[in-house]
Amino acid sequence: MANLFRVEIVSVESRIWTGEAEMVVARTTEGELAVLAGHAPLLGQLKEPSRVRVRTGDEDLAWDVTGGFLSITEDGVTVLAEHAEPATGEDPAQALVQSPTH
Repeated sequence: MANLFRVEIVSVESRIWTGEAEMVVARTTEGELAVLAGHAPLLGQLKEPSRVRVRTGDEDLAWDVTGGFLSITEDGVTVLAEHAEPATGEDPAQALVQSPTH
């Protein structure tokens, strides 16, 4: 069993999800980042649009987010998003990469 750590997904409107996770994957302006227990402290700006994925051990959860930050401390991970909603369909960042430019 992997080490678990505390995760909070928060938007301007409300607290979206709080729980224990094995891994969090988020795309920052510096690139995609996978966070496991014991990760070094970090503050990153979320790429817009983006998808945040959380693996709890029992299930994989995902939210599409716009704006915000990813904060990693010794207490866990907090995603502070301007807006977050349950993920549906294709990752919005991948859709941008694959769409033709005009």
